[in-house]
Formats: sequence, C-alpha cells, structure tokens
Amino acid sequence: MRHNEQQTQLGARIPADLKAILSKYCSSRGIKLNYFVTEAIRDKLLEMIEDSEDLKIAQERLKNADFVSLEELKKYLKKRGIKTDV
Repeated sequence: MRHNEQQTQLGARIPADLKAILSKYCSSRGIKLNYFVTEAIRDKLLEMIEDSEDLKIAQERLKNADFVSLEELKKYLKKRGIKTDV
C-alpha cells in the first residue's frame, strides 16, 4: 500500500478454509493481512484491465485482418521447408 493513501473498509465473505490458509501464510512470513489482500486485489484488477484492453485491440485488428486459406498456408510452409500435418 502507498503511504498517505485514503483507505476504506471492505467486507467480503470468503471460505473459512481460505481465510485460515491466508492467515497462516501471512503470519508465517510477517505480512500484514490487509497489505496482502490489498496487493492481491490490485494485481488481479490490473491484470483484468490489461486483458480487457488486449481483447479490444485484438477485436479491432480482426476487423481488417487478411486471412489465408488452408491451401495457401500449406504452400507457404512447404516453400519454407516446414513439415506439418495440417
């Protein structure tokens, strides 16, 4: 967490066994539970945002994509000496 960052409380229900594992993990490594959960949420959220942006880019690229037939692909691979079962 960043210093001087405004905080709010979040209540979430999680399985009891997951909470036990999390508490044991954090305790054994001297990590504050709040810090671990905050960073885990931040990491997952950033990952999901990046995935969403990647998907938008891919969808946009597909609008103008040039596709080749299977025969054209086979010919291309054969010309370059690449063996394939395609």
